[in-house]
Amino acid sequence: MRSKIIAAIIASASVAAGVFVGYKAVTDQEFRGRITRGAKDVYQTSKKKVGDMTEDVAVRTAQMTKNPKINQEWVENQWDALGY
Repeated sequence: MRSKIIAAIIASASVAAGVFVGYKAVTDQEFRGRITRGAKDVYQTSKKKVGDMTEDVAVRTAQMTKNPKINQEWVENQWDALGY
């Protein structure tokens, strides 16, 4: 019984936190801008790391994450480096 009460309290707190963040994102343009900038920074950082990878690392990373876009970006970076 006690674990059910604790689980209900944790679930309620999670829902309340989600509602608060959602409300904040909808009503506060500065907050949305920070989230957007953070996401763009993460994307640019990961894109730069892809450019610095060797082919073997790019293939393994794409296989582990099941994301073929990593290989595509790596190949594009190689062609760009060659001037095509």
